[in-house]
Amino acid sequence: MVKNITITKILFILISLNLVFSIIPPTDEYNCVLNIKNKFGTTYIGDLCGTDVDCDPQTGSVIGISILGTIFNNQKLNISDIDCLPNLEKLKTKNVAIGEGFIYYTFPILKSLTIENSFNSLIDGITQMLPNYDYFELSSPEFNGKNLNLINIGNVKKFKSSISYVNLVYSSFPSNFKTIEISIFALNYIDFSDFPRFKTIAFFFNKNFDLETIYYFPTISTDIMNITHNHDDIFGQSTEFYGHTNFKINTLNILSSISPTLDYIDFSKNVNYKTITFTNFGNFNYIGYFPIINIPKNTTIEARFGKIYKIPPISEWGNSDSHVSLQDVELLGQLPNYTGSAEFVKLSINKIEGTIDESWCNTELFVSHNLLEGTIPSCFSCYFDNPEVPGIDDPGFTMFDRFIGNTFSNHYKSIYCPTFLPRVTVLQVNPPQIKVFGKDIGYDPRNWLVNGTIGFSNVKKVLIGREYHLTLTSGSLIGVDYFSVLFKLPFNSTYTFPVVDKPPKLDRITVYSETTIAIEGRYFSSYMGHLTQSITVGGIKCIPQSTSFFQIICTTFTENLFSSFYQDFVINVGGRETIVSISTHTVSTNDVQCPNGCANNITNGICDMYSGLCICNRGYYGQDCSFASLTCSSNSNTPICSGNGICNSTNGECLCNPGYQSSDCSIPLLNCPSENKSICSGFGKCNGLTGVCTCDDNHQSSDCSIPFVKCPSINSIFDCSGYGQCQNTTGICTCDELSFSDDCSLHNCLEPNCNLNGKCDLSIGQCRCNSLYTGNDCLIPLHFVSSIIPSLETGGSAIFYGHFGDLHSDLKLTIGDLPCQITFNSSNLINCTAPPGTGIKSITVSQNHIIWSGKDIYKYISNNLKCPNDCSNNGRCHQETLECECFPNFGSFDCSGSVDNTPKSNITIDKNSSTTTIKNQEINFQIYYKQLLEVDYNGKIIKQYYLNNNWNSNKSSSPSSLDQIEHIFTQSINDGNNQCKIISNIKEILKNQEITFADTIFKLEPNSIKLTISIQNYTYQNNLNTLKLEIVTSVNQDDDNDNDCNENESNLDTSNSNDLSVFNYIKISKNNKLFSGRFINRVVSDGVSTFLSSTTTKSSLDSVIVSLNLPHCKKECVIDPDFSVLVTSKFQQNCEKDDNNKKYVIPVAVVVSVVGVAAIAAGTYVFYRKKFVENQLKIRLKIFNK
Repeated sequence: MVKNITITKILFILISLNLVFSIIPPTDEYNCVLNIKNKFGTTYIGDLCGTDVDCDPQTGSVIGISILGTIFNNQKLNISDIDCLPNLEKLKTKNVAIGEGFIYYTFPILKSLTIENSFNSLIDGITQMLPNYDYFELSSPEFNGKNLNLINIGNVKKFKSSISYVNLVYSSFPSNFKTIEISIFALNYIDFSDFPRFKTIAFFFNKNFDLETIYYFPTISTDIMNITHNHDDIFGQSTEFYGHTNFKINTLNILSSISPTLDYIDFSKNVNYKTITFTNFGNFNYIGYFPIINIPKNTTIEARFGKIYKIPPISEWGNSDSHVSLQDVELLGQLPNYTGSAEFVKLSINKIEGTIDESWCNTELFVSHNLLEGTIPSCFSCYFDNPEVPGIDDPGFTMFDRFIGNTFSNHYKSIYCPTFLPRVTVLQVNPPQIKVFGKDIGYDPRNWLVNGTIGFSNVKKVLIGREYHLTLTSGSLIGVDYFSVLFKLPFNSTYTFPVVDKPPKLDRITVYSETTIAIEGRYFSSYMGHLTQSITVGGIKCIPQSTSFFQIICTTFTENLFSSFYQDFVINVGGRETIVSISTHTVSTNDVQCPNGCANNITNGICDMYSGLCICNRGYYGQDCSFASLTCSSNSNTPICSGNGICNSTNGECLCNPGYQSSDCSIPLLNCPSENKSICSGFGKCNGLTGVCTCDDNHQSSDCSIPFVKCPSINSIFDCSGYGQCQNTTGICTCDELSFSDDCSLHNCLEPNCNLNGKCDLSIGQCRCNSLYTGNDCLIPLHFVSSIIPSLETGGSAIFYGHFGDLHSDLKLTIGDLPCQITFNSSNLINCTAPPGTGIKSITVSQNHIIWSGKDIYKYISNNLKCPNDCSNNGRCHQETLECECFPNFGSFDCSGSVDNTPKSNITIDKNSSTTTIKNQEINFQIYYKQLLEVDYNGKIIKQYYLNNNWNSNKSSSPSSLDQIEHIFTQSINDGNNQCKIISNIKEILKNQEITFADTIFKLEPNSIKLTISIQNYTYQNNLNTLKLEIVTSVNQDDDNDNDCNENESNLDTSNSNDLSVFNYIKISKNNKLFSGRFINRVVSDGVSTFLSSTTTKSSLDSVIVSLNLPHCKKECVIDPDFSVLVTSKFQQNCEKDDNNKKYVIPVAVVVSVVGVAAIAAGTYVFYRKKFVENQLKIRLKIFNK
């Protein structure tokens, strides 16, 4: 029978194991997994769920799958391949091409998607909003250099992108942005001001990182920030440190070589940082010192693998919740004394000399592998013999190992430790919290247990190695008199401590001989040296020889006890004293307790512990001495209690008769006024000494009979908000002049309509002016200049258009440092006589004690300029326009290009990004608008708007006229009060055209590109700010280049960068092809033509960023460049011969200028130079508005 039962159990176990280890998906899902296996050649072991296929243990349904493809498989993973797994939560692919739309499809419950190497199937990167994911990873090389719009990952909680380095952009305000963790291989920072706070950000930058975008680092808000520069070459070029510019990051981890500093970096304001770590940081020091100073105490500093050399002021760093670690950083010199309070200090693997001072006991010290010598302090050596004493937050090193690699005299184990002296007090009883403090108590409260078993749920390190505040994990100290603590280290000792300090409690006193006494009870010193203890018997000192919380053995040594039945026994422990009477006869036991402990007060009497009877002091009587025989205060001239009361002899206090008060009943009791029989009319309290009522909050007057009603107010300090008088009987406010409402909290402005230049803020009674005015009544204009018609270099009439208002107190205008004598002015125009001058000048306009400055916006008109490159000797120069008229077979702005020999170009325009590409054989020239910036007077970026990839294509015209093809793109900036519209017009020029712009006539050649961008109704943050538009021009070469005889590197030439010319130019050379751009150094801002400057930045070998510095135009700016492609004289159509002596062309010109155009003419004084401005403006606007 037993045998059958055993066999049944074994079968049951085997069946159970089979069920556990043979999970099979449902049929449909099984077939789905099988199809994936066959399609991609993925190997799954057997038919069971396993490592690569994760199944629900209850239902068998597939909840996770990994697909590993091969380089020989070109199949794409499509939505239908996965949609047959309805419960799939996690998907990972590697070496698998991804089908179109797959990453944007919302699978039922998919939470995690990882794609590693997608075989160029995601070459455009992430171009749409991803679905909701807990985790999304895309690690593939094909979208290197592409844009990653962070708005598109806003539904992903944790996002990772690696291998490909991407340009970070964002296209709109990140509303409902859910991403909390990102890890990205990137080429730049962006403005994170509008993004919510992240939990973790990790950026990996390579050598192509855009250093200018460090400007946006302060906008990042995250708990943890990981930065790696030169990720492709960690020991490559150093990067300047910029961590101190951010005040929103808590933990900053830097893995990069950092450049030496020219001065110390002040961290006093960086209270945001809790931890900063440096790894492989190179020569990040200042003359050998750690370059960061004034580090907040709560900041952890870690540095490893670098060069600092000189020991920094470590004592100034760290507190009990932070630490300092400077390991393997080549520190030299003597170890200083320590006055800090860091949790621990690591200085291992350096060249530090000297000895360790006792002051280092205030932290955990790691100094292995240095040049130290002498004696290690006992706070450390006491714990050498223990197998492991890890720090609270830094486990892994025994105390002994923290000091290896030096020449200490006591670096050995089994060291005696008599200095271990722990003290324990109770901080609170519920929840139970204690304080452990003392000398050499160690660094690990986990080795301490209350009552031998209870640990601690919270540890507060008040002073490392000296004092800890500990919250017990369980139990309570309510109603507990004392408790024990087991100290497992250094030698497994248990001591008892009181919850509340009390005088010694005596249970038994045994006199063993004339010199030796044993005392039993409670509240004694827990160990020798814990508390001071003194004992006298009949005036003879008895010295403690051993002690615990419960027992003391003491001896008299020098003299014998006098045998008596009534000897005073006095014991004092820690300043608390108990006195009893005992018998001192040899081998007498005193253990009889007196009733009520003789009132528990030595003032009343003392206990004779031999007989158990109380010996009462004078003035007390009773069995327990609890009754007092006391008299009330009086003197010889007055009766007891002044004859106005009776004496209570129990406590010696007078009970006064009605109508009297005070301790001796000598003061009459005064009555307060009242409207009725109640005291103070029933609404107050009477002061019997003065007869004055103190009324309650709702009544007033001497007898509290008049109601008191509090008036309404917006604050608790003043009635009627401080702007009126309160009628306390009714609670109604009488408001001051200009104030109104029931609580007088609203206020009219002195000028109610704010002169129609603002609105009255009734909450403060002050005008809120619009962006054009200031002052209490909004009458003072915030003036600015939007456009200028300058004078000749000989001086003369100059016109300044803009906003100047109607108030012109002390109006002055200067050009450079010289005054311009004003001859006429109005609300939008100033006419003055300019002094003689040349070149470009800054101007200032001051009025009404307000100064407006325009930097480099006035350009004298000159007739002494030349054509670019003197037309390369291939054409004639027109002095009026400074344009070249090229000889036959030559072209470009300086006649340096060949016309007849130029292969035909193909022009394509991307409908999404508006990027224009001119393809000429194997060479691709590109132009696009990068970003629009608002900058202040000093060039600091105030606002940034990315333009690329944010365009909407409106329309394209067909080449019906055979002159041009026109494309129009638009986008809007909706940023608070800013409702700016931007229109881009791109024209493909098919035939020779002659264009007039800003009174300048110029020609357009076939196969060129004409760009026009209109910026309308931009709202500035400040009237001193201006706009800057960045245009990127670049060149690249197709991989299948068969044009070897023309092979040349990309080259740039800035020789024609001259804001003083009428035209500026941009030109890039590649393979003897010339890509040129032309700009006019004029802008028509708010209706008037004016000067405009520009700057050019080489962002790489193959691209240039042109920054167009627009004026402060309020209504519209229009930029108007054109581009074309020619070849140099070195270009060869036929590449049959190998030219070993070919010469590369010199770098080509990159110069830019801008034209801004306003939608509405300026009004007053436009008739002045009408031919110069207005007629040509009408022609230009007519062309633009077609």
